[in-house]
Amino acid sequence: MSQTVVRIDARSQRTEPTDAAATVAAPRRRVDVSSLHLDEIRAYVDANLETDRVSLERRGARTYLVVEE
Repeated sequence: MSQTVVRIDARSQRTEPTDAAATVAAPRRRVDVSSLHLDEIRAYVDANLETDRVSLERRGARTYLVVEE
């Protein structure tokens, strides 16, 4: 009777997500701000968001406020 021994090196097993997997796992929140002026966008960020890490993104004719978490 023969036995098969499988040895796994725990150091080679990756438990933390890679950078690419982390960005896919955490979708960014987008708010359509196409009809707002810059001052209105600033007021919205100050009043409604707990972070100031935001950016603007253009998609075709629309503009989105992207909240970076």
